[in-house]
Amino acid sequence: MTDIFKISKGLGNLAEETLRFYRQIGVEEVAVPSRFNTRINLRPLVPPAQRKAPGPQPDPWGAEELRRIADHVRSFDLEPTTLNLPLSRNILMGRPGRDADLEKVRKAIRIAGDVGFRVLTYNFTALRASEGYGACHNAGRGGAHLRDFDYQRIRDLPPLPDVGVHTWEEMWERLEYFLTTVIPVAERAGIRLAVHPNDPPVPEYRGVAQPLNDLQSLKRLLQVVDSPANSLFFDTGVATEWGEDAAAAIRYFGERDRIATVHFRNVCVNEPLYKYTETFIDQGECDMR
Repeated sequence: MTDIFKISKGLGNLAEETLRFYRQIGVEEVAVPSRFNTRINLRPLVPPAQRKAPGPQPDPWGAEELRRIADHVRSFDLEPTTLNLPLSRNILMGRPGRDADLEKVRKAIRIAGDVGFRVLTYNFTALRASEGYGACHNAGRGGAHLRDFDYQRIRDLPPLPDVGVHTWEEMWERLEYFLTTVIPVAERAGIRLAVHPNDPPVPEYRGVAQPLNDLQSLKRLLQVVDSPANSLFFDTGVATEWGEDAAAAIRYFGERDRIATVHFRNVCVNEPLYKYTETFIDQGECDMR
């Protein structure tokens, strides 16, 4: 591998079996959990539907706990580079307490930088459209189970009482406020904040606008604060779900040094944004070679 591209994988746990397997298959860098957890839990094929508001802002990470995790991972010849940064309902929904929660976020960024992490990934949506997923049992190569998304399953669902309606303009005001508040701190800490585009990339779900659901919205995001610290968790699958050329999008953002990490996956698209099936990387519509 080159110094530019590294094979990275998210860690759901810190079990020796998992870490050893990752290294055996060629993984070099990992996104780690923020708690020292060695229990192996398999992820469900279809993620649980989000039917309530996001939670409160967690307290900032403990530096010693992060160092313990990092040292454990390095003992398996893996480099811990990335953490996921959760965001609260106050930040995502513009509720009272937003500024206090943003101070927790700023402190978490400083701690992660002090420990030696380089990337913090995050999502920005008050409600993810995960109710639209379904299982496609034995539909893949060799009878593999696949997952699909169909907006028809959720298009007429009403707003949730504890979430309410959030317009595109409101979500963008909150996103811009978040970026202008935290990116300067990330720059000083040596951290790249990397936002994952809204996935599924529908424009709206249960009355909640999805502000980062297409190529143009990501371009706009990077203009809010023009800094490599304001970067992307780029997803080749989502780019294909948009109906865009993922390779062209990579060139656009890569030439501007705004890709911090990548989800390298593929999909078969029936209707851009609204209907698609997740599949093996060599069987979807994007040429991954």
